Amino acid sequence: MDLGFLLHAIIPSVDSAAILITFLTYLAIAGSILPGKVVPGAVLQDGTRLHYRCNGLFALTLLVALLGFGAYMNFISATVISDRGFELLSTTFIFSVLVTSALYVAGCRSRNKSSSLKPHVTGNLIHDWWFGIQLNPQFMAIDLKFFFVRAGMMGWLLINLSVLAKSIQDGTLCRSMILYQLFCAAYILDYFIYEEYMTSTWDIIAERLGFMLVFGDLVWIPFTFSIQGWWLLHNQVELPTATVIANCIIFLIG
Repeated sequence: MDLGFLLHAIIPSVDSAAILITFLTYLAIAGSILPGKVVPGAVLQDGTRLHYRCNGLFALTLLVALLGFGAYMNFISATVISDRGFELLSTTFIFSVLVTSALYVAGCRSRNKSSSLKPHVTGNLIHDWWFGIQLNPQFMAIDLKFFFVRAGMMGWLLINLSVLAKSIQDGTLCRSMILYQLFCAAYILDYFIYEEYMTSTWDIIAERLGFMLVFGDLVWIPFTFSIQGWWLLHNQVELPTATVIANCIIFLIG
């Protein structure tokens, strides 16, 4: 991969921005209207608690079905994400920076006294921008912290599925890729089956929403957790049957 191609590939495009916006818009709408178990969050310092609609599995299943139907009908390309991986990475990174900056400004201006939205400003710009100012900021009644981690986990699966489609298209599908896809899918589905447990994690109950979490959810999770898939797309590793069985046993034990 030459430097010129790399520099061109990492420049955000209108298409990559449209993909990201469409994805996040779908999640916002689906998360708000699809049925799901409403789970109470941790009790905050002021005695209040947020409630979370845990319909992530429903939203993910519907999204994959819609994308699969769209690819089958040739409305969209199944490899659109794998074809634009670097563009989407840079676009999502820039989006994370912009969102974090908006959260910082909104937090500094907030006069809300509730535990969720009470500003925690240290006066250190880098510290406050990185770690965040408000515990549970919302946008249009959407809890952004819960929303972003859901987006990251779903994004990881969508990247993997697009990489899988690209592997099939290029005729490079191998046992290693199949195992990687199955293991990741099992992990992601397990997350959404037990999504309500996320409401009691340290990220949700204690950490404020700043660049660390926004970047971690939207960029780190989907784009670094999928590195193995990207590598296998260009490097076939044929595993003998014994190795496949050993990998499966180790995964199940883990």
